[in-house]
Amino acid sequence: MISHLGRYEIKSELGQGAMGIVYKAYDPLIERFVAIKCINLEALTTEKRQQFEARFYQEAKAAGHLNHPNIVTIHDLGESGDTAYIAMELMEGRELQHILDGAKRLSIEDVLDMAIQVASALSYAHQSGVVHRDIKPSNIMVLGNNHVKIVDFGIAKMATPLGLTQEGLIIGSPLYMSPEQIEGKQVDARSDIFSLGVVLYQMLTWKRAFSADTVTSLMYQIVHQAPPAPSALNSQLGEMLDAVVLKCLEKNPGARYQSARDLEKDLRVCREELLRAKMGLSEPKLRGTHFRQLKHLVTPGAIPATSVVVGGHLAMALIFVADLLTDGRNATIQMHLVYLFPLAMIAFHSGRTATVRLAVFVSLALQILVLIVETLPLYARVSLAFLFIPSDLFVVYLARVARENFLEVAKLSSHDGLTGLRNRLSFESILETELAKLGRTGGALSFAFVDLDNFRELNEAQGYMAGDRALKALSAILLESARQSHTVARIGGDEFAILMPDTDSAECEAYCQELSGIIARRLTEAAIPVATSIGYATFTEAPASISEVFLSAENAMHRVQAQHLANAGAAASSGA
Repeated sequence: MISHLGRYEIKSELGQGAMGIVYKAYDPLIERFVAIKCINLEALTTEKRQQFEARFYQEAKAAGHLNHPNIVTIHDLGESGDTAYIAMELMEGRELQHILDGAKRLSIEDVLDMAIQVASALSYAHQSGVVHRDIKPSNIMVLGNNHVKIVDFGIAKMATPLGLTQEGLIIGSPLYMSPEQIEGKQVDARSDIFSLGVVLYQMLTWKRAFSADTVTSLMYQIVHQAPPAPSALNSQLGEMLDAVVLKCLEKNPGARYQSARDLEKDLRVCREELLRAKMGLSEPKLRGTHFRQLKHLVTPGAIPATSVVVGGHLAMALIFVADLLTDGRNATIQMHLVYLFPLAMIAFHSGRTATVRLAVFVSLALQILVLIVETLPLYARVSLAFLFIPSDLFVVYLARVARENFLEVAKLSSHDGLTGLRNRLSFESILETELAKLGRTGGALSFAFVDLDNFRELNEAQGYMAGDRALKALSAILLESARQSHTVARIGGDEFAILMPDTDSAECEAYCQELSGIIARRLTEAAIPVATSIGYATFTEAPASISEVFLSAENAMHRVQAQHLANAGAAASSGA
């Protein structure tokens, strides 16, 4: 066993995997223990090594920016001779794979708790533009109190440049690969959702969703065969969990959950229903599986737009055939009303205006064709034509307005899950409205940028629970201190913003100084060892973009942080 990697002192071997060896090591600079994942580059040619190094740093840096309670923290990366390594937080726990290999089964409640944590981590990573590509039990660590952390974020796909054989490449992960991975297609966040579905299936049933004697047979199953419903293997599971798991395992990515956030929401509903059942409470009718399926019809994006468009056009074709088989003006009017439903569905779910125009054209063409074929008087044909055109356009208009209003309300009402504050998306919508108002009516608008200075150090020293406590405490202080006209939001991992309409620079400065004192006092009283910096900017004219507002306040916050460091250095010098 090697004794050092860079500045790290190797203490013991923690395990080996397809990508290399993991060591327990000591960092004398920070005086902490870490886990070091090593990857041997000795067998690579110069060209492959350069390719690997470029991707290695790119992926490790992307993963290193992820700051989430359920994602392992990456501290450092580097090379020592022919070994590339990643230093990450040292975790006391077991791989989920070891738990699944044991004799004791997990309770359904524990399974859902773990799956919700993994889905939450995936949702955060996907929003940050990082896809894992290798979700499997051995990449999920279970710590005390069933707290889950995902490892190897953004690193798993580095296996290809290492020159592994095809057999070596698939041994670790084929059981959990998505169909698009098997077929060598481009993968996105929905591939992670499929893999999580396979893991969830195994946790609930204690059997693998796909199992075969040969790799070829296994890959065929993953691409072409659907597994039995989980309830067929575990009678304690209900149809709601069946629906969630099987939706994750859809072969077509467009039929799966389109985001891990949606999956997390449904898993939380399943857990709530499980708890209600344990307490002997009856299930409300509106929260049943059938109602939740119906809700997809009136939620933009809940059904893949392609499925709606194709299904809508097929429905119009069937209505056209049925219309031809009927005679009489009244039947034609009734069939016209039926056309309106698929037309409205397409207009409501599709985000592309060209697609909606095509649907209107197809609908009108089919109806006009019926009028030409039907044996109706000329005046009846003309009057029906004048009825069809405005009614189709009116229904489409209403559906588009409903879609825009739904999306706007969803965007404005979205909140951060941990702190309960508005998230960056909804905050930017409000900021955009206020900037437009400033441009029309003038006046002043102020913007404050609040940052936890030593948040990362707190996480590393005391764990993510301490970091979450700090974030919740700060968000509570900001909410309590906000004035009626203020809008408070969490815009990043440890970054908060306060929008202050109709507030000039003097008022903004006075408020921020008062707020800074309140935060320092309250965090000290709560024994939360973090410091904050507040930067602010005031605008009397509408800036060119929202980015300019953020940049001005953020730069002011960085100047405050630099002053804090200078003051600390001066104090240390005078003390010496």
